[in-house]
Amino acid sequence: MSDDVRPRVLSITSITAVSTIDGGDTLAAEVSGPDGGTVFLLIPLGAAGALITQLTDAAERGAQERRLHSQGRRPAQEA
Repeated sequence: MSDDVRPRVLSITSITAVSTIDGGDTLAAEVSGPDGGTVFLLIPLGAAGALITQLTDAAERGAQERRLHSQGRRPAQEA
């Protein structure tokens, strides 16, 4: 890791494949970017569970926001 405080952003357009490595302890996700390049994300299984939960929660919030938006309403702001 570098001492650079700027966040790193990875934009993906598709998930090509996901497999396990390290005897099943790590997921290797192959993703494609908008430039056609390929990146492999190595995700420990413990972190993968948390990622799945957070992605699911965010997707549900996004779906709710889209429904409200299509009805001409705004989502309530969280404190």
